[in-house]
Amino acid sequence: MQPDGYDEEMPDENTAIESVLGDNPRATELQAMISALETRKRAVLREADRSRFASERIKLEAKLGEIDIQLKALREELAITTFVENSVRVTISRNPNVMDGDEEY
Repeated sequence: MQPDGYDEEMPDENTAIESVLGDNPRATELQAMISALETRKRAVLREADRSRFASERIKLEAKLGEIDIQLKALREELAITTFVENSVRVTISRNPNVMDGDEEY
């Protein structure tokens, strides 16, 4: 017997995860965004270190602050998305009898 909401076979892992996440990015996509932003942060840090003008350094430091805020938000989103994806994987891999309440001990 299939879990409630599934008349046919259980969806494959990717289909199920995409269904749950909707338009939100997958964990791998979020990790790629974080990596790109960390690369950008390193470039801005180098630029700030080379800057000879205080006004330019102030602008670059403000940009670094914005990048840090974005990184924090992406890392939080990554943690949530990873949890959701793992929850879907566990649900799919569970014994169908467990989902019916017929778990054997």
